[in-house]
Amino acid sequence: MKNFLKYAGACAALLGLIGFILLMATPGVHAKITIGITFEGAYDGIKVIFGNSDDNLKLAWTALVAWILILVALVILLAGVILPLVKVTALDKVAGLLNMVAVGALIVAGILIFVSAPALSSANEWASGTKVYLEAGWVVAGILSLLGGLVAVAPTVVNLLEKK
Repeated sequence: MKNFLKYAGACAALLGLIGFILLMATPGVHAKITIGITFEGAYDGIKVIFGNSDDNLKLAWTALVAWILILVALVILLAGVILPLVKVTALDKVAGLLNMVAVGALIVAGILIFVSAPALSSANEWASGTKVYLEAGWVVAGILSLLGGLVAVAPTVVNLLEKK
């Protein structure tokens, strides 16, 4: 258990990195739009996050915020892994606070990923009969983000339980 706790930040960063890559590299949302004719297809993750003028697709703000939060959490977690290796102690006093910021960012990002499909439909004002759902890569990214947040909070929880 102590070995896991020692590397919890690195494990959380790895989970967040995999989720971040899945957001960028896999199709994000699948839509079936029926307005006289039927259009069915998947939108790439980058198009869902940032929008696309070629397809006249507006961005899903939840996806953009989730992307930013995962990026912030990755920077914090990687700093927490790398700085002790190079013997930098400048952030030791705020390490716990930074860890909790990373935990919160990963958990909120995971939740926002799961609400990106309805947010995309709403942003683009698609008809009410439109069927929109997340693709598998984004579902896995949301799960990994939530799991990364839980892994990152594990050392804090264990320390609190040991003090009792």
